[in-house]
Amino acid sequence: MQFLKKHYKIIIFLLVVFLIYLIFQKTNFNNLNYTALGDGFAKGIDSYERVDYGYSDYLRDYFKKNLKLNFYTKAFTSKDMSIKELTYDIVTSKKVTLNRKKLNLKETIRESDFLTLTIGLNDLLYKISITSNLSTEKLAIILEEINQDFSNLIEEIKKYYPNDIYFIGYYERMSYPNYLNYAIRKMNNLFSKNENIIFISTEKLFKENKKLTSNPKTAYPNNFGYQEIANLIIEKIKAQIKDTK
Repeated sequence: MQFLKKHYKIIIFLLVVFLIYLIFQKTNFNNLNYTALGDGFAKGIDSYERVDYGYSDYLRDYFKKNLKLNFYTKAFTSKDMSIKELTYDIVTSKKVTLNRKKLNLKETIRESDFLTLTIGLNDLLYKISITSNLSTEKLAIILEEINQDFSNLIEEIKKYYPNDIYFIGYYERMSYPNYLNYAIRKMNNLFSKNENIIFISTEKLFKENKKLTSNPKTAYPNNFGYQEIANLIIEKIKAQIKDTK
């Protein structure tokens, strides 16, 4: 007890240093490599089907301003990306050229400290489109197939990336038929149960603010919508760091 009293301040200091070290190891937010993966939402397709400022670009700006961003890419995103296609790209280690630099997907994931993902809507739309006489039972089968593919994808990513995967969920639209909105809710619910992701729900955000979408004919938000999605992710990041403390 005498030893503890005598060295109280030193012990506290060492505990604080150790805690900071653990947080740094978990996030590595002081020299960040950020990779965005997925479909048109991850790419930043806007309400008028143009590649624009997406949530990952707003996140990049946040990391640049508040932390030390070492590297950022959304080069492995695609408007029509499906779950199986992304899984295949990882397994085969797809290569792209970005600013004259050759990137290898598997290596990019391995070197990432932060990773966001949005995927699954293309799979849902395609499977529904080729299903005749869609019923509740058939939709349940479709959703189970998609969820299994999703689990396989997450498992593949986790082979090379030990940190948290921030998955951004989809939202319903007034212009969608009721069965599609129902399917989106169900798919979000299935994905959110995956223990290897941090699920970011966008449903409430878009339900309460109609100004975040500009064109009812497309699934995509406008710039304000993407900025608000980025804010949701930033809030979740801050909450995760606080919980770690």
